[in-house]
Formats: sequence, structure tokens, C-alpha cells
Amino acid sequence: MAAIKTEHLYIEKDASKYEGKAVIIGTRIPVASLINHYRSGMSIEEILEGYPSVTPAQLFDALSYYFDHKEEIDKELQ
Repeated sequence: MAAIKTEHLYIEKDASKYEGKAVIIGTRIPVASLINHYRSGMSIEEILEGYPSVTPAQLFDALSYYFDHKEEIDKELQ
């Protein structure tokens, strides 16, 4: 099954990979993981240090995706 294009430039969902969870395109990094760090109080700079392959644009798009799909991501974090 092909990846589902989202309205977010750097985010994809593919039912055949990563349990269909939203990830940064071209990585295996779930949006929920980045959001978990953000909600724990880490700064943007700290998150980017921990994920050197993630660009600032990708991280901000993940944050945007979270606020557009809060219920979905919050459910993954439970």
C-alpha cells in the first residue's frame, strides 16, 4: 500500500509501515516521538540535537501536524 500524502509537506502515513503512524518522510521518526519530547519541556534546539537528521522545517511541520491532529497523536502517546 502506498504512503498517504498529508497536507503537511514533511509528514507521511503508510499503513504498511510503522503501524500506519505519522512519521517524518524519509525517516522512521514518528511525529509522536518528537511531540513527546516537546511536551516534556525540551526546547526546539534540544530536540534537534537529539535528532540530527531532522531539519528545523521538519520539526516545525511535525508540531503543526500535532496541533492539526492532536487527538490522533495524544492517543499514540497514552
